Amino acid sequence: TTTTETTTTTTETTTTTTETTTTTTETTTTTTETTTTTTETTTTTTETTTTTTETTTTTTETTTTTTETTTTTTETTTTT
Repeated sequence: TTTTETTTTTTETTTTTTETTTTTTETTTTTTETTTTTTETTTTTTETTTTTTETTTTTTETTTTTTETTTTTTETTTTT
């Protein structure tokens, strides 16, 4: 009597996670003030204010999961 039993199990798991976050904030402020006074009593005032705010946010997230399982069973029985 000959009995041969072979069991093979292979498990492969691959996980990849990529996360990217980019934040850009740009602020520009310009102030111009001009005052002119003459003896004839003339007063001129000019004030200019410019404010620009720019915010950019980019988020990228990638997740990959791979699971591979292989099971092989071989059984041989010989009776003489």
